Amino acid sequence: MGSVHPVRQPAFEAVILAKPIGTALNETPSSDVLTVVRKFTFNLGQALGLLALALLSQAAALAKPALSGELIYANQCAKCHGDKGQGVAYEYDEPLIGDWPVEKLTRVITRTMPEDDPKKCVGDDAELVARYILEAFYSPEAQARNNPPRIELTRLTNRQFLHSVADLIASFSGRAGYYRTGGLQAGYYNNRNVRQNNQSVKRTDGNIDFDYGAGTPFHDNADFKSEEFSMRWTGSVIAEETGDYRFIVSSENGVRLWVNNMDLKLIEGWTSSGERRELNGTVRLIGGRPYPVRLDYFKYKSKSASVKLEWHPPHGARQVIPARNLSPDTTASTFVLRQPFPPDDASIGYERGSAVSKKWDEAATYAAIETANWVADHLDKLANTSANAPDRLAKAQQFGSRFAARAFRRPLTVEEEQLFVRSRFTNGKPAADSIKEVVLLTLKSPRFLYPDLGQADDHSVAARLALGLWDSLPDEALGQAADAGRLSTANQVRQQALRMLRHPRTKAKLRSVMHHWLGLDHAEEIAKDTEMFPEFDKLLEADLRTSLNLFLDEVVWQEAGADFRALFSANHLPMNPRLAKLYGARHRGTPSGFSPATFTSQNRAGLLTHPYLLTLYSYHNSTSPIHRGVFVTRHLLGRSLKPPPEAVVFKNEEFPANLTMREKVTQLTKADACMTCHGIINPLGFTLEQFDSIGRRRDNENGKPIHTASDYLTADGSPIHIADPSDLARHAMESPSAHEGFVEMLFNQVAKQPIRAYGFGVLNQLRDDFAQSRFNIQFLLAETAVIAALRGVKRTEPAGEEQP
Repeated sequence: MGSVHPVRQPAFEAVILAKPIGTALNETPSSDVLTVVRKFTFNLGQALGLLALALLSQAAALAKPALSGELIYANQCAKCHGDKGQGVAYEYDEPLIGDWPVEKLTRVITRTMPEDDPKKCVGDDAELVARYILEAFYSPEAQARNNPPRIELTRLTNRQFLHSVADLIASFSGRAGYYRTGGLQAGYYNNRNVRQNNQSVKRTDGNIDFDYGAGTPFHDNADFKSEEFSMRWTGSVIAEETGDYRFIVSSENGVRLWVNNMDLKLIEGWTSSGERRELNGTVRLIGGRPYPVRLDYFKYKSKSASVKLEWHPPHGARQVIPARNLSPDTTASTFVLRQPFPPDDASIGYERGSAVSKKWDEAATYAAIETANWVADHLDKLANTSANAPDRLAKAQQFGSRFAARAFRRPLTVEEEQLFVRSRFTNGKPAADSIKEVVLLTLKSPRFLYPDLGQADDHSVAARLALGLWDSLPDEALGQAADAGRLSTANQVRQQALRMLRHPRTKAKLRSVMHHWLGLDHAEEIAKDTEMFPEFDKLLEADLRTSLNLFLDEVVWQEAGADFRALFSANHLPMNPRLAKLYGARHRGTPSGFSPATFTSQNRAGLLTHPYLLTLYSYHNSTSPIHRGVFVTRHLLGRSLKPPPEAVVFKNEEFPANLTMREKVTQLTKADACMTCHGIINPLGFTLEQFDSIGRRRDNENGKPIHTASDYLTADGSPIHIADPSDLARHAMESPSAHEGFVEMLFNQVAKQPIRAYGFGVLNQLRDDFAQSRFNIQFLLAETAVIAALRGVKRTEPAGEEQP
């Protein structure tokens, strides 16, 4: 058996083990032990020192990127961009904010920064400063962290003021509800006095555009003689946009027309002159509403008979009023304010009532006076009384109380009743004068102008829901739900939102939202070179806008789906025969109406290639890949772009005539400083170059084939290849930034507040819910309205009910 060698103990352990267990702690050790301890202590100190140095080095290595990026930025970038990216006057006064991924920021910094020495910050340094910028102040998350958005107390916007006053009056005179479309109710009479008898004929006429020559409306009806007959058309006319509408009646016979105000004729020509003439009148209408209309006509001893009813709407052209804008159902008149207001602030992407300027306050005062005078003139009808009734004053006061309560969107307190109503009916003043004071005080009160004043309760939920979906006051059903306390849970509010979603007013609101999304709310009239595009006139422009509106309505309000993605995937568009012929589509509808027209080989992709948008975002004599690319980037893909540091005017005449537009734009924007943004813009615009300045398909330009393919870097930094509009449409349908941009845009338009002020998770949750709903736009609108309505309201949700 071999010898056994003792295991060698480390010095520290050996000392401890060698010491007797009973040795006192204060016992003086021997010199040998001290030597060992000193040696061990020295070695231990060295080991600990090395360990500390290693740990410090590791910590420094870990901290270096953020610190180094910050130092590089401070030394090389802050002098032009500011210490927090806020910008520096006369250097680069735009803040450093955006949505580029770190990879693109790094490439841009490498190529172009600093401006006076572009090669100074490259490689790892460029990436370090890019990461610092992204995390410190550039990204949306950093922006929200540094400047957290907040809910602001805002007044009614101009649109909300206009609709609220109209519905406030209508709540006493009669609200317009659901209505059919397709034409006017017509009555035909075999006498010149528009007098009904046994020989009368009733039917619905889609358009009023008849030329009977020397005959009668009914060639096979012996009761009608060519010497005399008459007609009366009644129903409603539906205004699509707010503005002044010019109505024109053409006839050689007797005509008279009423629109909205049925006590005052808009057109009077009740004589049969025998000479064809045009009579016209203008009336202001609020978009998205029906208005009562009546047209009377007679012929007596004239050689011929004809009648035509036309209009010239805002953003439109003179045309026979389409059947889709006529209803056989007669609705109540609507009070429409004529007082103009200064524009609302729209600097952050949506209109909001963030301030009350002197001009706005004056406009609101004049609007209140206009309303007060109208109410006083119609007091007996509104208060259900008469001039000589003994209880007229009492009924007028009761009307005043209801008027104020509806304007304030909640029952009046005793103090409010006294201040706004009872104190006005004193000293024997006439009822009309007292009611004027009530209306003036009410419409100028913060309780009307600022709907969010006061406690958050069921009535404030109703007010927000009505403003979000209708830009107006709660209707009777919503008001009753608030009075009964039935708006305290998310499901109760959701039920009301779904009910309101079916109302025509919601359709009008959503159309205005879609117009904002597409940049149409402030679009100017389109002008084109008449020699290059002789086909393009005001009627064609109006038809294209109608086509776009009908396409939006078709997708958004279809029974099954309302799929956001269908806005980009559709290969058909609503067109009339004139548009179908010009754009090479196959039309199978009526000779004059709009119906789906299909494109077989044009590579159309819904909104992306709609001729109206392609025309709007083009020059008068050529395409504009830059304008189209900016539109797609900002509006459809939800990406941010900085304004150019200096405006560069595109001058077509400065380029060789044989170049394509793509070649010209490539030359114009080739500088590195330009390509920071045009690297995003140009590929999108180039993809749409197959379509000319008025949106027609083309394959060649200046004798060269159109080249549409490009490589593109998405918002998350992923490279993709876009060969044609179909690829671009597919990206728009699948892009998270496009979905998020649409959700945020719609929320801001509904709530008139920044979505991130509702909590950092609301945007992500809505985006995810939107995707779960298969991108149902109606669902998104309803959920957005529910979230906005319930803000700050204390409520008890039943077990199992989800919080919005």
